[in-house]
Amino acid sequence: MSPTAGNGSSKPQTLTGRIMAAFTGPTPPGSSGGTSDPSEILPPEQRKAVMSTLDRVETKWALMGLAAATLAGIALPAYYLVANPLTKQDGKYVAVSPDAGLLGGVILVLCVIGFAALWKRKRTLVAFSLFLLGFAFAVFIGLAGFLFIFLGGWLMLRAWRINKYGTTDSKVIRKVAATQPRGRQRKEAARSKSKKTASTPGDRRPPTASKRYTPKAPTRKKIPKTTE
Repeated sequence: MSPTAGNGSSKPQTLTGRIMAAFTGPTPPGSSGGTSDPSEILPPEQRKAVMSTLDRVETKWALMGLAAATLAGIALPAYYLVANPLTKQDGKYVAVSPDAGLLGGVILVLCVIGFAALWKRKRTLVAFSLFLLGFAFAVFIGLAGFLFIFLGGWLMLRAWRINKYGTTDSKVIRKVAATQPRGRQRKEAARSKSKKTASTPGDRRPPTASKRYTPKAPTRKKIPKTTE
């Protein structure tokens, strides 16, 4: 094993660390793990860039999920094909599980797409690959396949938290949410604000003169009274 490159440490790097470094990139100098403080609230102009990418924790879990999906995508179809040999029906040999190999190939293709998206740190594409993998594995392992769907949903939930609150820390989110008005309070505040705006005399516009031309009424002539 060779020393860890780029961090100034003489401790040998493990195989898992090498694989993680290949997907997460080198650790920035002067930082302990390359992760930002989750309690820090990002400004709105920086949230979109953070939402579209993955941090080291998210990359680690996504990498483990895709690696498990790759191994299971090879082992499960092979087991089904071996455990269900050809059976004779109407004088012909028919495979009991003819779609296991095809579904296994689809799973491996989705894993390749997921690894490529993880390499580029594309959060949406990684989550989409995990969603499809969960539905594909549901054919083999039932409800256990929804673990991949849960992992993809967890990635999208963290993106939603970053977009709304600027952080993924649950404690900070609870504090921020406690200071914000809730549904009924928000409606009442908006209603009172609109009433206050309407009742302010300075905001009212003076009536404008009508541009429609109205001719003056002709003067009536006085009829002289007749004398007898």
